[in-house]
Amino acid sequence: MTPTTRERALQSVVAVAAAVAIVAMTGWLIPAVVVAVILMVVGHEFGHYITARMTGMKVTEFFVGFGPRVWSMRRGETEFGLKALPLGGYVRIVGMSTMENVDDVDEPRSYRAQSYPRRVLVASAGSLMHVIIAFVIVVASLSVLGVPDDRRVGIAGLLQWDNGVVTPAAAAGIRAGDEVVALNGHTLSNVGDFIAAVHDSAGVPLTLTLRRDGDNVTRVVTPTDGRTVRINGVPLRDPEGAPAGYLGVELQPLYSRLSPWSAVTTSGHYIATLTSSAVASLPRMFAPSQLSSLVRDVTDPAAAQVSASTGQRPVSGYGAVRLAVQSADAGPREFVQVFATLNIFIGVLNLIPMLPLDGGLIAVATYERLRSRKGQPRYQADLTKMTPFVYAFLALLAVLFFSTLYLDIVHPIANPFQ
Repeated sequence: MTPTTRERALQSVVAVAAAVAIVAMTGWLIPAVVVAVILMVVGHEFGHYITARMTGMKVTEFFVGFGPRVWSMRRGETEFGLKALPLGGYVRIVGMSTMENVDDVDEPRSYRAQSYPRRVLVASAGSLMHVIIAFVIVVASLSVLGVPDDRRVGIAGLLQWDNGVVTPAAAAGIRAGDEVVALNGHTLSNVGDFIAAVHDSAGVPLTLTLRRDGDNVTRVVTPTDGRTVRINGVPLRDPEGAPAGYLGVELQPLYSRLSPWSAVTTSGHYIATLTSSAVASLPRMFAPSQLSSLVRDVTDPAAAQVSASTGQRPVSGYGAVRLAVQSADAGPREFVQVFATLNIFIGVLNLIPMLPLDGGLIAVATYERLRSRKGQPRYQADLTKMTPFVYAFLALLAVLFFSTLYLDIVHPIANPFQ
């Protein structure tokens, strides 16, 4: 075994040990979210990489992270690898700007030498990958986890009434996890009808058909008049009001899986709605009123507490990961919703027509296409003239980044899943 191999083996052992230690200290949620974010970054860069290769461009690097190189390997003309700071990633394509020096041999395969449609495809491919990722995970969620089905009535648990009063559900042998499939022999149409039937049946026996562990069981239960029942000293119903029956159960939503076609069409509508909302949110995020609100929150702790309690402010990358961890703790459906939303927002954000974002590359390509004339060499924009605008945009992003990061650390937004 060579020293280099030993070093790589030791690095692998240390990395695995560190991962195990993180899981042991924080549980699986944070590592799972970090892996999901890394996969999102890889997906974005893979979109650029695969479309560049498909259109004949020369890709020299595909890295996840920034800073010092941790690991890399070369496959053909491309070097793949990881860097120390997992804060993003990049794909290096030859000739991304007019100012880059490119060998004459590589010039025909450079980004700048390609046609307008090819450059737009490669520049937008990262954002398209975010849409694809969001679409795929939503389809998978609807197909595997399902959607809330109002036609199904689930029993989450049995309630405790004051003075040790036995609830009708407990007396009848109803259990947490049961599903009510029929009432007095009639199939339930929705949860509301079941609640209404119970309320209208105070003192009247009801026959419930329950699905339990895959089998149907029958239980007869007589709802108790809520005017006579107290929980923590408070009557369930106004003693002076009309009678209303209660079983003493807590209901829960049940889910039904969608067929593949229904999952695809429903996901398409959902992704379109998310995209529309993300596009509409960008002008508000960069609006002077929003920036002034951030400055007020940073300088006024009382205002920051208000925005944190309402959740009406942008979040940093740290805040987004924190929100993703909270959603994962709430359940897989909540995590899918947050992760899909995050993908769509990042995809839309990257299409802002300003360098160094992908949308800036599309804007430059479009400007050059409009300025070009048939029979003449293609017009090439002088990117040095855009430098002041790029710096101004980066300064604006820096203000948003550091202000939201400070607020997410010092005044974090309240957990929306509690």
